[in-house]
Amino acid sequence: MRVALCQIPVSSTPAVNAERVTDALASAADQGADLAVFPEATQIRFGSDLRAAAEPLDGPFCAGLAAAAKDSGVALVAGVFEPAPDGRVYNTAVAYDGAGELVTSYRKLHLFDAFGQRESRHVAPGSAPVVCTLAGVRTGLQICYDVRFGELSLTLAAAGAQLIVLPAAWAAGLFKEDHWVTLVRARAIENTVWVAAAGQVPDPGEPPTRAATGVGRSMLVDPLGVVRLDLGPAAGIATAEVDLGLVETVRASVPSLANHRADVFGPPPPVLEG
Repeated sequence: MRVALCQIPVSSTPAVNAERVTDALASAADQGADLAVFPEATQIRFGSDLRAAAEPLDGPFCAGLAAAAKDSGVALVAGVFEPAPDGRVYNTAVAYDGAGELVTSYRKLHLFDAFGQRESRHVAPGSAPVVCTLAGVRTGLQICYDVRFGELSLTLAAAGAQLIVLPAAWAAGLFKEDHWVTLVRARAIENTVWVAAAGQVPDPGEPPTRAATGVGRSMLVDPLGVVRLDLGPAAGIATAEVDLGLVETVRASVPSLANHRADVFGPPPPVLEG
């Protein structure tokens, strides 16, 4: 399969972001992509009124994502916000196939209450890991801060994921970019999977904010930890091949999943199937 990383700036206006998704999908299709990965919070940038912007998954923003996927024939994963029952929102990754059908959704498990931020003030946590099939590939979903929690990646790989998709809006800060690169590569190496991580970049048309607007550095990393794509700090779309045969080749040499001591550490928790 071919995966496109769509490193777009995210506006405080959802309609602008919907147009950017449509344009990026057209570019991804021209590059032969089967799956396009967009950032966390593709719907609206952090620092905006998330509750006002939040919609159910059959709302207009997601309907636009579905239409864009259908028109381009490219499956996609993108970040949106759903209303939560307690007055907060869910930070959600939605996955559509190339026919525009909703395959699954994943609500962020680990909220970014770190580095002086408190995502949990506005966002409610999800409750379950999610694995689905996208463009014929067994795929696990994560969002941004989730990458710091290795047990989630292990759970997805143990459930059969060959690819982990990771939308993000990684916050800038001292050593933060180094953390991002190290963690994304580590999750690929530990679990002998491909990782497709797509981040935001700041929108030059928006005023500065303390909220996370992303550092870029979208990456495609193979099961040996080799970085196949790195988009750096600027907006762009790039596509590369995901060789699933490499997963089996690497696992034959480095059977870390097979050698996992579930008898000591316990089995991975169940996942929701998309």
